[in-house]
This record gives sequence, structure tokens and C-alpha cells, in this order.
Amino acid sequence: MSKKHNFKPESLMMSHGYKPELSEGSIKPPIFQTSTFVFKTAKEGKAFFEVAYGLREKETTEEFGLIYSRINNPDLEILETRLKLWDKADDCAVFESGMAAISTVLLEFLSPGDVLLYSSPLYGGTDHFIKDFLKKIGIHTISFTPKDTQEDIVKRLKNSGLANKLAMIFIETPANPTNALIDMDMCKSIANLYSSSDKKVYFAVDNTYMGPLWQHPLQHGADFALHSATKYLGGHSDVIMGALVVKKLFQE
Repeated sequence: MSKKHNFKPESLMMSHGYKPELSEGSIKPPIFQTSTFVFKTAKEGKAFFEVAYGLREKETTEEFGLIYSRINNPDLEILETRLKLWDKADDCAVFESGMAAISTVLLEFLSPGDVLLYSSPLYGGTDHFIKDFLKKIGIHTISFTPKDTQEDIVKRLKNSGLANKLAMIFIETPANPTNALIDMDMCKSIANLYSSSDKKVYFAVDNTYMGPLWQHPLQHGADFALHSATKYLGGHSDVIMGALVVKKLFQE
């Protein structure tokens, strides 16, 4: 019996998630410059769409089929598979930009009347989105600073009269551009304090500055770890991209 090696992410990043036999044996992933994909049969296409749009659960032995590059693309799937390694995440999604990832999470998991508790300072785009756009759609926002203790933050929530509406805590640590640090364990403690069996308070961390190599928010209880991959993950001013990683526990 062959020994199963437990390779580190540094090694797995070289080839993980890529099957050369599916790409004419190319040792490196080719660039798939296509918008759509061919189905072997109409039945196969129907099955792919059912899974992609949540009409049914994916079978245990079934793989996600390629449909449309807005939904999935071989290059994107390889990247998502590899980004999961560093955070020991169970799922990943990449976006057209860091702000696309951040705004998608905020819009998907917040509703009018909810409260978003967020750290300040934040990246300028995130700050504007929270203070300007979320306000327009009826989402309340409350900020706190790196100097605030858990007691300070809880007091601020109580004084707002909206503590029972808390739906998400969003932080960026280190912050852009000040490098201010926020205590992730403290934020998770606050999220737990206001969560109940009927309602979970989500915890999201923008991990752009440290990147998945040096900081792992999911291991500190975050439900979402977000990246502007333009910066740490890219770093050469030649790509704009965002990424989101999550644990399976969150999905369930």
C-alpha cells in the first residue's frame, strides 16, 4: 500500500486542483478563453444547471459541470481549489475585485433593518460602501476603533437601541492604510454573545494585508475570510481580483 503524503500548501500550490489529462496532458493549466462550454448531452447540461442554480444537491460522486465562465471556468476552479489550502477552508469563490467579494457578502447576508458592526478605519472603498450604499437600503451601521474594548463595543451597541438587530461584524485587520490591528477573538466573542439558536451573527474578516500565508481568520472563528487578491495574492499591479473562503461548518 502506497504511503499517503500530507504535503504542505507550499508544495500543493504547484499542481493541486489541476488534472493534466483533461487538458491534452499540458503540464501547466492552459488559459481557457471561453464564455460557454459544450455538453455531451442535453441531459448532462440539465443536470449541470440544476446543481449550479440550487435546484438540487450535488450527488456524492458528481462533479460540478462547466456551464458558463461567469459561474465557473477551469482556471477559476483551479485557483479556488488552491486558495482553500492556506486557510484549510472547505470552499472558495473568486470575484472580479476585492470590492466585488466584500459587497457580495454584505448584500447577501444583510437585510434592511439589520445592524452591521464594523471596525474603523477601513479601506476607502469598503468604508464608502458601508456608510453610503448600505444606509440607502436601510441597513444600520455602527463603528468601533482599535482602541475600543469588548465592554466599550457592547455598551455602544446597547446605547444604540439596536443591539438585537446585530447581524454581522465586519473587520479589516491590519487595516488599510494605517495597519491598525483588531482583535479577532474579541469580535468572535461579541458575535457569539448576540447569536441565538434562531439567529447567527456572522463574522467577516478582510484579510487582504496579511494574506492567507500569515493570518488565518477562519481559525479564529470567522465565517468569512476575504481578500483583495489584487494586493497580497497578486502583488505585481497586473491583476484585479477578489477572493472569499469559508468553512463547511458555516455552509451547514
